[in-house]
Parts: sequence; structure tokens; C-alpha cells
Amino acid sequence: MSKKEKFYEYKKIKSKGALHYLFREDESRNWLHHNADGPAIEPIDSDDKSVQKKYFLFGFEKTKEEFKEYKQSKEGLPWYKNPSMKATARF
Repeated sequence: MSKKEKFYEYKKIKSKGALHYLFREDESRNWLHHNADGPAIEPIDSDDKSVQKKYFLFGFEKTKEEFKEYKQSKEGLPWYKNPSMKATARF
């Protein structure tokens, strides 16, 4: 394969007074709300009460608390870089 494969796309659009963060896998035609850094739907104007922040991960709506738990579990060293998780091979 000479062409670099792309497995997903991200897009940010403005619609009805809000920013929408969208994600799509390569095989899918459907866009899903997703933002791992914050709300996937957030109002453009902070004074606008008709649009509220909503959190989505890969199309699944999460509460603010669930999203915070996701962010906390994501931070830190990955398991493969954690010295306590490295197995010592003894032959």
C-alpha cells in the first residue's frame, strides 16, 4: 500500500448557535459527536441558554461526571511505560 491509510476523520461545524465536534470512521458514512478534550456540543455565545454543553464519546452521550472519569483514567503513563508493569524476563 503506497497510499497512507486514514482510518478516521474529525470535523468541527457551527450549527444553530453551537459548535459541534464530529468524528467518522473510514468505513462509516455517519458522523458521530465526539470530543475527548471537552464538550462535543458547546454554545458559541456563553449568554445563550438555548444551547447547553453536551459530552459525547464516539457517539455515546455522557454526563459531565462520566466524562471527567474518562479524562482522569486517560491521563498518566500508559501501562507499557509504567515501570511497575514491566515484566522482567528471567531465563
